[in-house]
Amino acid sequence: MAAAVPTVAELQALITQLQAQVQALEEAAAPAAAAANPAPPVVVFADTPQTLNAEDLIDYSSKRGMEIYKQGIAPLDDKSLTDGFNMTPGETVAFTEAFLSRATAMGWNKGSKQITTFNNSSGVPIDIIKSYDQIDEATLKTACERFCKPGGADSESRAKQNNMMMSMCLNKSLTAKAKASLLTYRNEYTFDGVEYAPLMYKIIMRLATIDSVATTQTLRDNLQNLGVFAVTVKGDIDKINAEFDTNNSQLIARGATVDDPIGILFEAYLLVPCYNFTKYMSNKHDAYLDGNLTNLTHEAMMSMAKRKFDFLKTKGTGGAKSPDDEKSVAMAAEIKSLKGQLKLDPKLSAIAGEQKNEDKPKKKNKKNTANKKDQKKDEAWKKVPPKEGESKEGKKVGKYTFNWCEHHMAWTVHKPADCNLGKQRKEDQKKAKANSAVVASSATTPSTTLSNRYAALLATIATLNDEE
Repeated sequence: MAAAVPTVAELQALITQLQAQVQALEEAAAPAAAAANPAPPVVVFADTPQTLNAEDLIDYSSKRGMEIYKQGIAPLDDKSLTDGFNMTPGETVAFTEAFLSRATAMGWNKGSKQITTFNNSSGVPIDIIKSYDQIDEATLKTACERFCKPGGADSESRAKQNNMMMSMCLNKSLTAKAKASLLTYRNEYTFDGVEYAPLMYKIIMRLATIDSVATTQTLRDNLQNLGVFAVTVKGDIDKINAEFDTNNSQLIARGATVDDPIGILFEAYLLVPCYNFTKYMSNKHDAYLDGNLTNLTHEAMMSMAKRKFDFLKTKGTGGAKSPDDEKSVAMAAEIKSLKGQLKLDPKLSAIAGEQKNEDKPKKKNKKNTANKKDQKKDEAWKKVPPKEGESKEGKKVGKYTFNWCEHHMAWTVHKPADCNLGKQRKEDQKKAKANSAVVASSATTPSTTLSNRYAALLATIATLNDEE
């Protein structure tokens, strides 16, 4: 018996049934597919791992929380502070830069829970890391109470945790001597058993600068005398730049500035005893004065000088003498080689011998060389002539009064009119004229040949040169 052929209606019903079954199978498989291929997580941007969720409390029971804590309380790792910050002016630049890097990495200066910027008594926001002297201690203490004082608005927030890490970081970054000095002032930054870290930092910087740099005017004077300092350190660019940085950064911290910092640096660089370096800086100075370096900053200039100085040292051309100096050295060597090779005419020899005995200078008391470094520093400023318009007399230094002596080309206690060196030079000029007359007389003697007269003249000059 033949099978019955399904009708169109039966076929459509079968198709509908199959579609329903397929859809049911797909829906059942969807969760398994989603579990096998999960959506990528949303990544939140942060400058450093520690600044991620910088507003939130740190969970110290978690591995990540403990890692943040360890990094926060670690001592500052600047290479120049390997033994810690000794609270001296020369180390303040390196210390503030290292501390700023730590604060930025840890997020201490970011968001509503930051603890490095506060309004001063005038309502101006002050970043204490760079401008620690522009906010008074009483105002800063009051501002810190928000997160340091028990019951404060943020006393149980990320700000309080940041304060604790900062205070421990500062303690670990000091030398034993500096830490002992700081403990003397502990009652000025510790209240209710809590160390106010921002206030602690301000007091550290106060102690680092108060003893040797008392006033803003002193800092400005130090910068104005950078040229004298450059001579004292024999043109060491690293030391010149460090001296500028130390004084300039403290001026900025006090809310003050110095006029023409670029001009101050140029003046110091042009005193570096290296012809190649000073020639390079002189060209830069001309370009600056001509307006071709309008965007030059003192930071860029210091970097430029450092690169050039290091390049010359690497090439072995640092400390080169100028062409004129080279000629002077060659002439001195030439004269020295001639000494002893020429003999005086008997008459001139007798006169020169008598003259030398008469003019033999008395022995001077030897200078105490027990502290050569202090002597060189003392002598350096004495060689700096007065600027145009400045008085040449009555310069007070300590308990002494100095005058510019044109004979010594230095600041001296005596006046130029009373200078023994000046009087001696006048006497020498008279004696030189007398010697010239004797030479002229010898030249007219028939028995004296032209070569002998020339040799006698040279020998006389050499003898006078010895006596001078």
